[in-house]
Amino acid sequence: MITYGFAKDYVYDGDGTLKAKVRIPSIHGPYRQQAGKGTYTQDKDLPWYTSVLMPNFPNEGDVVALESLTNSPNSQFIIIGMTGGNYHNGTRI
Repeated sequence: MITYGFAKDYVYDGDGTLKAKVRIPSIHGPYRQQAGKGTYTQDKDLPWYTSVLMPNFPNEGDVVALESLTNSPNSQFIIIGMTGGNYHNGTRI
């Protein structure tokens, strides 16, 4: 299953693996807390997801595509690419 989320931050691990914090609205709540009603995960508590190699680093707000690694409701995800959209340029998911 492919889902979409907003990149919040990225880091390279010591072994050269790109990881990014991603806000998936259906799991972590909307991009901005004041837009949410109910559960909201703070940015500092978002999980780091491993990414495939991409041609550039995700900026905050970039829309990324994530692939589910399992079929369970508590699935782990891997970032498979960027869509070209960004929260700040009017693209909302």
